[in-house]
Amino acid sequence: MARRRFLEARAAAMLVALVAMTPLARAQTACESADMGCAIFNGQHPMTAHLRDDDRPLPSFTTRCVNCHVSTSTKPAFAPPLTHDALLGAASRRGGPISHYDAMAFCRAVKDGVDPAGVLLRKSMPHYRIADTECQALWQYVMHR
Repeated sequence: MARRRFLEARAAAMLVALVAMTPLARAQTACESADMGCAIFNGQHPMTAHLRDDDRPLPSFTTRCVNCHVSTSTKPAFAPPLTHDALLGAASRRGGPISHYDAMAFCRAVKDGVDPAGVLLRKSMPHYRIADTECQALWQYVMHR
């Protein structure tokens, strides 16, 4: 019985360590101090966020854009790329009508989880409490990365 508890505790500790290392695996190079958009994208400027229908705040290391929108050498991106071509290209997203993002639609998606065609984003997409200036900086960053 004691051995089983030891093994369960060890497995839990290893899981916590792996989860904690995930942000490091996706870490990008440090942003220039004046580039707020880069800092938001990479998590160097933590943002408060929650999931749809759940107002509990998420840990800031889990809400970095880079965690889901950038692939690694071993894993594809979980979410669509946040790039100029992907956002500005006219496309049908999540079964909705053809649409494209602009700065206003992008910020609506980031804050409210709704795409340019009015279709809800996945529930796994956090809803950010982000100021307009921060969202504009993030938009500018993803347009030029």
